Amino acid sequence: MLDHDDATSPRAVRAIARLACTAGLTASLVLSGSAVLAPAQAWAASASTEAELAKLTQQISEAEATYQESVAQADSLQEEINSVADEILDLEQNVIPAQRERAADAASQLYKMQCNTPNLVSLLLQADSMEDFISSSKYLTVIQDEHTAELQRLSEVEDDLNAKMADLNAKQTEVATEQQKASDALASVQSAAAEVQKKADAENAAEAQAAAEAAQRAAAEQAAREQAAAEQHSAATETAPSEPSGSSQSSSNSSGSNTSNNSGSSSSNQGGSSSGSSSSNSGSSGSSSQGGWLTGKASYYGLGDGLMGSMCADGSPVTETSMGIAMLSVPLGTKVEIRYGGKSVVATVRDRGPYAGGRVIDMQPAVARALGFISVGVDTVSYRILG
Repeated sequence: MLDHDDATSPRAVRAIARLACTAGLTASLVLSGSAVLAPAQAWAASASTEAELAKLTQQISEAEATYQESVAQADSLQEEINSVADEILDLEQNVIPAQRERAADAASQLYKMQCNTPNLVSLLLQADSMEDFISSSKYLTVIQDEHTAELQRLSEVEDDLNAKMADLNAKQTEVATEQQKASDALASVQSAAAEVQKKADAENAAEAQAAAEAAQRAAAEQAAREQAAAEQHSAATETAPSEPSGSSQSSSNSSGSNTSNNSGSSSSNQGGSSSGSSSSNSGSSGSSSQGGWLTGKASYYGLGDGLMGSMCADGSPVTETSMGIAMLSVPLGTKVEIRYGGKSVVATVRDRGPYAGGRVIDMQPAVARALGFISVGVDTVSYRILG
């Protein structure tokens, strides 16, 4: 049995507080039948939430795998896009110009032959024999057919160029579509998982709060019983001969009771604060969206690279005042609005490029100056197709 000094020591006070919490919880469970069911319901809901969270976590793993597959497919398609872009560049810079020259020469020769038809007829009529007449006719026919074939070949080359550009556009659209689908699926599953995790955190916080409140009630009940015992002891000692000693013991017991009460209250409040913090921190979320504009890497040319004065794909020259840009697949003559660093400018697609990996726009000098891009070189810009 503890004496008076041991009963008021800090160790004894903590032991009494623990016994008070245990006794209070036990009494609550025994005396209240409905209270027995509450924890079971809370744990059942938590188990359901955890199962849902586990299922969504698995879906996230699957969505991430699908996204990685789409990235690999995009890389593979990018190689095909680069190959088609090289073919388009060769057609525009080498094949078509040479074929146009041959076609122009053929058209000129056909025109001359038509203009000189009377002379050609006279030449045929002056043939010495029927064999010479037939040979001359065949020769003129062959020449005319060759000129016509040159014009036909020019049309075929241009058709081939248009087909390759259409194929390039289709592949680029396919890459963007597949990546967007995979990204949307991953974001959707991640959002659902975040909501379920928030629900699980709230359930855990509610359980922690309930436990803290039960401990606080048990501590309060124990403190009340100790206070009542102290008052009875004080009343009993008032009739004893040694009143000062009884008063001292009552004061000591009261101090021990208050210490136990404060200890229980502090423990309860601490638990409440912890659960509140957990609940508050679990509710943070954020999102961003941007529509109507595209983003991509841009660069510029025509300054310090030897391309000043060179001819663009549409036949115009690169000059200091050129407001043109180069893009791989957007039709020549298309208007494009570009934004960078708070500035905006409308440029015209006049050339093909850029052919450096990952870039979508190559700006001519005046466009780069208007956007303050000369000192930058390469950076991400926002753009949209105006038509």
